[in-house]
Amino acid sequence: MIWEFSKQSDTSYSARVGSSLPHVPEASVGADVRMRGPDPAVFGDPVSLWADLRLAEQGKPRVKRATHLKARIDGRSGKRSVSLDNSVTRRLHTLDTEFRQNLSVFQEAASNRNTRLRTSQSVKLSSPATRTAVTARASRTDGESWQTSIALEQELRKSIRLAASVENPGTRNRAGRVSARYRYSW
Repeated sequence: MIWEFSKQSDTSYSARVGSSLPHVPEASVGADVRMRGPDPAVFGDPVSLWADLRLAEQGKPRVKRATHLKARIDGRSGKRSVSLDNSVTRRLHTLDTEFRQNLSVFQEAASNRNTRLRTSQSVKLSSPATRTAVTARASRTDGESWQTSIALEQELRKSIRLAASVENPGTRNRAGRVSARYRYSW
C-alpha cells in the first residue's frame, strides 16, 4: 500500500495513494491529489492518475541494465504521457559509465489532442577516485531542434559540490551555469 501525505505550505497539501502490485517486476498504480486553500482552483490539475513499472535489473558484475516504464494522466486538463527509460551502467577500469535513453509520448490538454514525441540520450563518465563526473546530453521534441548540454561536476570532500554546465554549446544562444553547494550535518 502506498500512502504518502505531505504539507508544502500552510495552505497547500498533497497525497499520493496507490498500491504496489504483486508481480515479479516492480509495478505500482495510484493517484496524486493536491489541495490548496482557500482557493482549490489554484492547481490546474489537482488529481493525476499514474502507473509505474520497473523491470528487474539484470546484468553481470560490471554491467547493469534497467528499464523503467511510466504513465500519467491529469484529471482536469487531460494531459497524458507514457515514457520508457533504459539505462546501462558499466565499470571500465577506473571509470564508471552510464548510458541512458528516454522516449516519451505525450498529449497536451484534451482540447488540443496533439500527440508529440520526445527523445533524449545521455552519457555520464565518472571517476570514483577523483569524484569527478562529466555528462553529455542531447534531446529533441518532434518539430523542434536538438537541445544539447555538457556538464562537469566535482565533489570536494563530502560536503562541497561544484558544478558547471553549458546548454547548446554549438549555437549562438548557448548559456552557461555555475553552481556550488555546501552541506553540513550535525
